[in-house]
Amino acid sequence: MVVNERDRLKLAHRLQGLIGEEATILMEHLPYGGIAGIVSKDDLVIFQVAMHTDMAELRTELRSDMTELRTELRSDMAELRTELRSEMAELRSDLRLEMAELRAEIYKALNSQTLKIITVMTALNGLMFAGLKWG
Repeated sequence: MVVNERDRLKLAHRLQGLIGEEATILMEHLPYGGIAGIVSKDDLVIFQVAMHTDMAELRTELRSDMTELRTELRSDMAELRTELRSEMAELRSDLRLEMAELRAEIYKALNSQTLKIITVMTALNGLMFAGLKWG
């Protein structure tokens, strides 16, 4: 039987007529929902066992998820490491090629400049000898 507020009030008035002011103290200690709202020690034990079971399941699930995440993370890290090494090797190769091209350009420019200097010096020497000879 579910006790509503009207029934509680009726009981409180009747008790006050029988035992006086102590009826208020007694009514304050009675549950509002009736006896169905009271939890027994057995109910608490059952709840505790259920909570321990749920916690154990959650712990197992969490450990499984953490292991899976650890595996995925290691796999991703290995993949990134491989990609990074590959890109570094490619950059190293590109840099060596560009350095070789630059070296070739500098060598070509120096040879051209040296040839021009020798040509100008030869022409100046020829003019100088010609000037000394006719001069």
